[in-house]
Amino acid sequence: MIRINYCPPRRDNKEGWDNIDISGWLGDNMQIKIDFLCNNSILAAHIALDLIHFFDRAHRAGLNGNQERLSFYWNSPVHPDDRKPVHDLFIQSMKLRNTFRWLMDEPIVTRFGDESYD
Repeated sequence: MIRINYCPPRRDNKEGWDNIDISGWLGDNMQIKIDFLCNNSILAAHIALDLIHFFDRAHRAGLNGNQERLSFYWNSPVHPDDRKPVHDLFIQSMKLRNTFRWLMDEPIVTRFGDESYD
């Protein structure tokens, strides 16, 4: 579950708590907890720059319209009206990587997402 709450003392900073459930010694249930705090602008700056580069490259290659290949970056996956959204982060990542391979005339690694390139 993901929930975003505004916390006045933190102002523009974002804090994330992650719980990772693992199986430990002799199958015992264990949990790793991570607390991450950073400035919102610093957190998003590299993502914004990546997206600007990706949109520019797509425009130069003549890829326009729905940018399904960038769903990896959105909370809610982008998808054409005639397809269901893909919520699998691995598939979203492969669609993005395969787009770059396709743009460089390299063979794509999987069949995930190659329908967008026809």
